[in-house]
Amino acid sequence: MIVPEEQALIKNFVIKGKQDRYLTFLANDKTRKKFTHELYHFNDFNWKLFREIPGSEIGRETIIRDIKSRKHISTCHVISAKSEYDGKAMSVSEAIENVIGIEGTILIFGNAEVVFYEGEAPNRRYISV
Repeated sequence: MIVPEEQALIKNFVIKGKQDRYLTFLANDKTRKKFTHELYHFNDFNWKLFREIPGSEIGRETIIRDIKSRKHISTCHVISAKSEYDGKAMSVSEAIENVIGIEGTILIFGNAEVVFYEGEAPNRRYISV
């Protein structure tokens, strides 16, 4: 079953033509891996809603700055190609400390108020604007 954070991510940040497909993938344990495997080179975001985090910026600091500007955010939901993190709910500090730097990962803060994506290196870090 798809959790509300994942549904909000897909509905708010993925291009319209792929939303139903990805919602279906995420809702089923058997097809979820099809979605998570694509995260290394995910191209179906509406990229106008993101900004790239340049190599000169540290991802953790960028996220902390964005989260602090929205003080009510206290949780993070993880979608990841790494099964030990996929589908986990974490505190913001736990996610920032443990998951940033893992390629093929999306961090959904709050109810998709802030989204961080880390694709395969080099320079594939994005944060929602």
